[in-house]
Amino acid sequence: MSDASRTSPEPAPGLPPGDWLEECDGHRVWWAEGGDPQGLPVLVVHGGPGGASRIEPTRWFAGLAVRWIVLDQRGCGRSTPPGETAHNELPALLADMERLRERLGLARWALAGGSWGARVALAYASRWPQRVDGLFLRSPFTGTEAETRRYIAPWRRWLGADGRAWLGEAVADAAEALFHGATAARRVGSGLTPSGIDDERVARAWSAYDDLQSQPGGLVARAAARFEAARLPAATPAMRAGWRVHAHYALGGWGGDEEALAWSPGDPPVSVVWGEADATCDPAVAHALVARLPGACALAVRGAGHRMSDPLLAPALAAAARDWAAEVAAYSGARQRSLR
Repeated sequence: MSDASRTSPEPAPGLPPGDWLEECDGHRVWWAEGGDPQGLPVLVVHGGPGGASRIEPTRWFAGLAVRWIVLDQRGCGRSTPPGETAHNELPALLADMERLRERLGLARWALAGGSWGARVALAYASRWPQRVDGLFLRSPFTGTEAETRRYIAPWRRWLGADGRAWLGEAVADAAEALFHGATAARRVGSGLTPSGIDDERVARAWSAYDDLQSQPGGLVARAAARFEAARLPAATPAMRAGWRVHAHYALGGWGGDEEALAWSPGDPPVSVVWGEADATCDPAVAHALVARLPGACALAVRGAGHRMSDPLLAPALAAAARDWAAEVAAYSGARQRSLR
């Protein structure tokens, strides 16, 4: 789901300087591109909410005729203002993607989204299916309460008495309630004030927790792991901004309901790849998604967790992405020929 603790602290190295879309609703959205300028356009949609674009997914397409494109979502990464939550909802993110497509003069493109990015990619494809040549979904998150409750389940045990005292009872409860649905979060009350949930302490604690959950098996596989204030990552402005956006989307129900995708046999190529030991994004969601998308190529990686850098997941992602890109190129070429 999140990826934010690893993508938001600093703008990812290796990406080009990029540019910004024209300001909209007070937001300047950053984007960049690389690869083959004449190749298949692929928009890489980052995770979070509150993450940022990274170089790693673009390397899946190295040496291929792929024109990769990245975009930092509102309030994230190099987009400004950092951590801004006003006018920052899923429909606005989708509209930004459309503005970028139009700016680039693309009639269609393919989307590669991971974790929360898969949720965004699916929402875009649901709204503008005529613009999409294919979907590559890594460790997908779809925003149900069952998913987020599973993710936050070890939080209370991991914090223990020391963590709850360090955070404060109200803030510890508020952070947990965010993942039990917007109604539960709103009931917490004072813990959601700027001096509560937005405190840098909760951002640091959540970053450490998320990092542990992203490992194979998560905290369930690490029963001895406990909160230690001295081992928490240092706070940075970008970490706090990423957490602010993440909490905002959690409180809002992760973007609300989007119409379900209903791909038919002639629809673009879809590939879904996930780790079966993912404690962040429930593998059951990936299985259910594959069942909903007839013809989707599915790859479950036994023993792998959530991280793109997972030694089991990383090579599987690279190989699957390259196979998918070849299928999308063939699909796109056949479609263009049929229109002549």
